[in-house]
Amino acid sequence: MFSTLFQVTSFKRALILCKEGKFAEAEGILKGLQDEFMALCEENEALKLQLTEVAEVLDLADKVQFDGQKYWLVEDGKRKGPFCQVCYDRDGLLIHLQEHENHWECQGCRGLYMIPRTKETPQKKKTFLKTTLKKTIPLFLERELS
Repeated sequence: MFSTLFQVTSFKRALILCKEGKFAEAEGILKGLQDEFMALCEENEALKLQLTEVAEVLDLADKVQFDGQKYWLVEDGKRKGPFCQVCYDRDGLLIHLQEHENHWECQGCRGLYMIPRTKETPQKKKTFLKTTLKKTIPLFLERELS
């Protein structure tokens, strides 16, 4: 990339060449300046995009809360999630955890997180044996001793 001083002197040089009637030479200088201008515009757009992405990451970081095990996203006073701690810390990705009976599972890294049980959220009881088996089957049979 040309320096700003070089660009200013190049414009001045092109103007002088035009006044002297050396249009082909002036056109070459202007073409070089145009190419540099286009490269600067592309770099400027890339930097704007990068700045926007950084602002979004910082905004997201303000909304993410860690509970000691997993992350939650807090927006408008509402808690959304949970999200995988490993995926967020390692890759900056909010991967929604899939809820199972006793745990959450991350579909990204396959990490498992236990679901804490309190008095308000008791663990679901398995009723398979109660509903399937109507009669108790003894484990040991007594036999008569003769």
